[in-house]
Parts: sequence; C-alpha cells; structure tokens
Amino acid sequence: MKNLIQRSLVKLLPVALLFLLVTSFGSLWAQEDIDVGETGWAVKRPVMASACANGCPWGELGDYARDAMEPLGYSVILCRNCNRTYGPRLVSENDYPPPLDEVNLEDGVNVRVDAPVDFGVTSSAMLSAACHGKLAGKGPFKNLRLVAKIEDPFYFLIAVKKDSGIKSFDQIKKQQMPVRIMGTDGNMKAVLDFYGISPDDIKAWGGKYGVSLGEAKDGDFDIISGFLASPAMNPESSYWTSISQKYDLHFLELPDELLQTIVDKNVDAELVDAQQCLLNGLDRRIKTVGRSGEAFFIRDDAPEQAAYDLAKAIDENSGQLKWFIRIYTYDPNTVWQNFGVPLHPGAERYYREVGYLK
Repeated sequence: MKNLIQRSLVKLLPVALLFLLVTSFGSLWAQEDIDVGETGWAVKRPVMASACANGCPWGELGDYARDAMEPLGYSVILCRNCNRTYGPRLVSENDYPPPLDEVNLEDGVNVRVDAPVDFGVTSSAMLSAACHGKLAGKGPFKNLRLVAKIEDPFYFLIAVKKDSGIKSFDQIKKQQMPVRIMGTDGNMKAVLDFYGISPDDIKAWGGKYGVSLGEAKDGDFDIISGFLASPAMNPESSYWTSISQKYDLHFLELPDELLQTIVDKNVDAELVDAQQCLLNGLDRRIKTVGRSGEAFFIRDDAPEQAAYDLAKAIDENSGQLKWFIRIYTYDPNTVWQNFGVPLHPGAERYYREVGYLK
C-alpha cells in the first residue's frame, strides 16, 4: 500500500505543478502585444503615455484626452503601462512602451501597445524633474514641453492609531516607543530628523520602520504617513480612506518650521489647510502641506497645430473633469505653467488667443 501511494504521488506531482503554474502565472500568459498600425501626429493617431483603466489618475486623464480629441479628428491610442516614471522618458525619446510587469498585471493591464509614444500625462512634479533634472536616474529630458496643467490636490498627512496613545513625536523619542511606521519616504525622514530620531532608533526601540501596505490594512501599524492623502479611491490614495474607516485614527499637526522644510523638499508643495472631515478621524482643520497638478506634455518637435488642438480640446471639455474619480479642476491662471517647464508654442498660441496668457 505504501508503495502504491508513493507511485500515485509521483504521477500526480507533475499535474499539481502544472496547476500551480497555471494559477500563478496564467495572467502572464494572457499578456498581448497589440500592433495598432500607423501612428503619430501626421496621421492623427498619436500614442499617449497613460495608465490603467481601473481608477489610475493618469488612466482616467488618458480617457479624457482621448475623448476630447476625437471631435477634432484624432484617434488617440492609450498606452496603459506607460505610467510611473516611464512616461516622460518614453515621450522624450519617442520610444516604445516597456514590457508588462507584475504591477501592470495587478492593475488589470495585460495589453501592451507596440508603437512609439508621442505625448503623455504625468504629475507636475515628475514632469519638472524630468525636464530640469533626473527622473529615476535618467535625464534631463530637455525636449519635453508643457501643454496643460490640471489641478488635482492631495495632502501630506500623518495619523496614529488612537489606542497607541501617541500624541507627538517628542513623546515617541522621550519614551522610546516601539512604533511601527508605514510611509517611510524622504518626507517622513525629514520629520524624524526634526525630532532627532533615526530609523535605527525606531528599530532599536523594538519598532518597525517600513510597515507594508498589507500589514497596515491588517492593523499592524501605529503610524501611517504619506503625500497622496485624499478621500478619492484611486489605487494610490485609497488606503487612506479604507484604513481611516477601519481604525480610529488621530491626525498629528506638525510645527510650522517642519512643514516649511517639507515644502522646500518638494518642488510642487505649498502650505495648506486640510479641512475637517477630509478623512474619517480628521476632526479639526490642521495645517499641513499640499501638492496639486497633473501635466499633459509633448515633445518640442510635435507639430504646432497638434499642441494647439490638444490645449483647445482640454480647455473646451474641462467641464467633464469633475466626473472622474478624482475631482480635477481647470484653472485658466495655472493651466499654462508648470514649475518652469517650457510651454509648447502651439499651446501658447491657444492660451494667448483665449486670453489666459497675456
């Protein structure tokens, strides 16, 4: 009997392994490269660096641009995996989209457009970094040009679990509290530096510096921090809503000097108030730092008429922006400027014609 069981297991093992591979990597096999035919501004079929269709901000702004350009005779092709830090480089170099990766598949993107990228949308800060400095270690890409900046506010917030007993970072240092922190970017490092705390201190006190999102959702955290705080349920911000609804939070207010330090670290940041009830647990208005801006951009060699048409389409359809997951706004006073990124002559011509730019 023992030998029979062993032989049966040997026979079943390849089947089990095949099942595991299919269930684990089936989505990878579903990837598809799409030949979209002739593309480019000359045939009014430009490829746009966009993002996922499942609530990604650059994805829904891609949908917006595609629909807005259609009445002008354009068929915009959306690259759904030209997101994160890829877009500016791809547009600058008129390069092809990268291979799909695990993050794309998790976002529901399993199709790659096999065509060079002509224009795109990214955050205002990323466009500025790409144009004037380095983005993801590459650049600067000095041939990028602004077409339109759309307002899209979000906040830098720090919240603690109420039952943690934490009232301030001074208290954490004095009591050497073993806190577990989610959101360990440069801004949180600036906060710790201000109070004379290091990540090594947090670890030495028995805490954890670098709680994962999954751990935070399970309640294994004391502090959450981040610069994408918003009640919107797009993938990048939704954890603020879900965690604040699931756990009782207390939001900390930082000293003015520290807030100014954070502003100085981020090109697109400014001092703002986060209003009461922005998120569950935010029971008062607090001073903090905000950022706003998503930027449509293009190369400097794009036809002037193409940039003019894109600027015109975004403006004339700006009323549709309020119906997206994030409530974008169009401000004639800021649409034509993005932290020193040059404006494309075609977009400039449009803004002068309508009186936004004097």
